[in-house]
Amino acid sequence: MLRRHQPLANVRNKMLWLFSGLLFLVFFVMSWSSYHVAQKSISRQIEQNSLPLTSDNVYSQIQRDLVQPIFVATLMAHDTFVRDWALQPAPPKEPMQRYLQEIDRRFGTIISFFVLDKSRRYYLPDTADHIIDEHSHRYEWYEQVKALPQSKPYLVTVGPDEQRPGKMDIYIEHQVYDYQQQLIGATGVGLSVDKVGELINLYEKRYQRTIYFVDQQGKVVLHGENFTGAATLQQMPGMQQIALRLLSAPSGSFHYVLSDEKVYVNARLVPEFNWYLVVEEHASPAQRAVFRTFMINLTVAAIVTLLVLGLSLLTQGRYQRKLAAQAALDPLTKAMNRQTCEEFYELLLEQCRHQHQSLSVLVFDVDYFKSVNDKYGHDMGDLVLKRLVKELRSQTRYADAVCRWGGEEFVLLLGNCNREKAWSLADRIRQRVMTLDFNAGTGTFQITLSCGVAEARLEEDLAEVVKRADAALYRAKDSGRNQVLYADE
Repeated sequence: MLRRHQPLANVRNKMLWLFSGLLFLVFFVMSWSSYHVAQKSISRQIEQNSLPLTSDNVYSQIQRDLVQPIFVATLMAHDTFVRDWALQPAPPKEPMQRYLQEIDRRFGTIISFFVLDKSRRYYLPDTADHIIDEHSHRYEWYEQVKALPQSKPYLVTVGPDEQRPGKMDIYIEHQVYDYQQQLIGATGVGLSVDKVGELINLYEKRYQRTIYFVDQQGKVVLHGENFTGAATLQQMPGMQQIALRLLSAPSGSFHYVLSDEKVYVNARLVPEFNWYLVVEEHASPAQRAVFRTFMINLTVAAIVTLLVLGLSLLTQGRYQRKLAAQAALDPLTKAMNRQTCEEFYELLLEQCRHQHQSLSVLVFDVDYFKSVNDKYGHDMGDLVLKRLVKELRSQTRYADAVCRWGGEEFVLLLGNCNREKAWSLADRIRQRVMTLDFNAGTGTFQITLSCGVAEARLEEDLAEVVKRADAALYRAKDSGRNQVLYADE
């Protein structure tokens, strides 16, 4: 008997080893895939969340320090005292100097000034006389200011501080016009870049990122004390790959490869200065941490899995995932079903509440849908609904949700979208659907949509929002259909 069962036992042992090896291989492949998914998740997190958030924080801080001098320069340029004084045949310098001293005292600027165009005199808070020499490079900025269009009446420049060697200042020079809109001079203020530099250093240490400013030609105009890049984006290794795209958009997230290492870049235009705020981050530290975690998890989980998991578990898991996908979608249109829509709404509402964003809900209904079924049959009605869902998805963003609420009624969830934008989208969808042709065999027909738009309130559940949007939808139907109406606030 022993001899008879020994070959069978050997077969079992071989199958066990084969199964264990296969299971470990499968687990390794899955873990390796998860590792790469985590790497991509880190990339998305850096590119879409953390870097833009850092950029937003820095931008909100610099607005406080950089926008004020623009306001002061604009205030001076429209001050009636400045214009009345400049229109005198021979204005005395003392009132203007006292005025500039008061500007410095009141707003804390390091320098304020006025240039009278007809005499080319350059007035400062001191008592000295200054004449602009058109042949001196020192006053090239004035000719640039005079050449500005009236629609953009000020110029921002960065230059050395004559009173503090080695220091740099930001200057805002603003055109001044008389009451007949004739140029009579220029006024402006100066701001030390020390505050901005300190802010850049603070955020670089806090977030372990590189932060700097470039102008619209790619020249680096402001940076922290540890900046090691070149003078322009076009000269930075790797950065030249994305410099053109970065400088041609108001904002965006990018990446480039430097020494086999991916570097992520977020840039946004600071419109007051026409500079780009650039934030860079190297992904290597986070990716190394993920790899270490992957190796630890792989070792521990492989040992445990070899002991407790079997092929049936993999089959069961695959089957459960298939059931979950089927349970989440409407079987006809493949849109979200109502239950999934409600769960997605709760997540989206929490995200929008956390990020102080609006969330809007659209409720669409196909006008006279019953007549489509009656005239062309239910198969054609099903085709209409499936094509409508396809069109809704083509007109919305990837993050928006298209849900079949029931029958011919559909709900759209729009994150980061107020009700005005939601109305515009709904009306665009309505107009687009009107142009669709449905072939019924004997000819074609078109459909129209009615829609209600509601913006979600804090703590309002989906049923309440849909109820308000539904009321607007029925008002649209009662008033003639084929239109989009707002819900009552």
